[in-house]
Formats: sequence, structure tokens, C-alpha cells
Amino acid sequence: MYKVYKNNIVPEENTIFVFGSNPEGRHGAGSAKVAKEQFGAIYGQGEGLQGNAYALPTTELRRDYQVLGLGQSIPAYAIVKAISKLYAICRMHPDLQFKVAYRSQPNEVTLCGYSGEQLMSFFKAAKEKNDYPDNIWFSEEWANSNLL
Repeated sequence: MYKVYKNNIVPEENTIFVFGSNPEGRHGAGSAKVAKEQFGAIYGQGEGLQGNAYALPTTELRRDYQVLGLGQSIPAYAIVKAISKLYAICRMHPDLQFKVAYRSQPNEVTLCGYSGEQLMSFFKAAKEKNDYPDNIWFSEEWANSNLL
């Protein structure tokens, strides 16, 4: 079972801000910008732990990807794989609280081009044995959707 946070995630001891990023690590907008400015995310690092943040690649910036008509989003299977890596890191660091920055409503499309419902399904699909890591936190908005 996961834990729930209310309101905005604030820098606190043992809190890791999990944000959507791009593989290039250009943390210039949305939660990525917050991660860089408030949680120590490293510009140029597109995935993994950095400062008190965790970059989860969800958005593709490469022009050739966009030219092919694939939009800006990384394919769903790759996001699920990246979330599985996040969950493994959570389990390796039980003393840390990993708070996922997504708060979108089910039908609301995020910066990465997926709806809140789609993103929630990716987090759900990455679970092991129908269980989330003990130290993963989701927003109250997501918890209230009953889609996780």
C-alpha cells in the first residue's frame, strides 16, 4: 500500500521529489524546474537520484522522435520500466520518502502527453506482486481517483 501526501511537496529531510523528466535532463519546466530549483536535480541528468530528487524519464525532446509523429512522450512500456527502476531504488532506501509529483486529474493531459489516468496505470503496472514500495507517496488527488 502507498502513502498519501497533501498539497505541494516541500523540501524536508529524507524526502525525495519524484518528477517527470526527459532523457537529456533539461529541467526547464513544470515539476522538473521545481526539482532543479528546490530539490537539487542536476541539469543534464535525465534519470535517477540527484540531490533530493529522482528524475523519471517521461518526455522525449529529440527532434527526430517528434518528426516521426510520435509526439513528445516516451512509449508507455519504457515509462513502466523506468518506474520499476524507481521502485527498486525505493526498496534500497527504506529510510527515504519518495513523493511522486504528479497530481493531474484522470482526464487531464500532462506535459508528457499522457493523461493522469494513463500515468496512474503505469505506476500500477510496475508494482511487484500487487504491492507498492512501503516508502512511495502519491498525491491526495491521485489517491482519491481510486485508479492506483
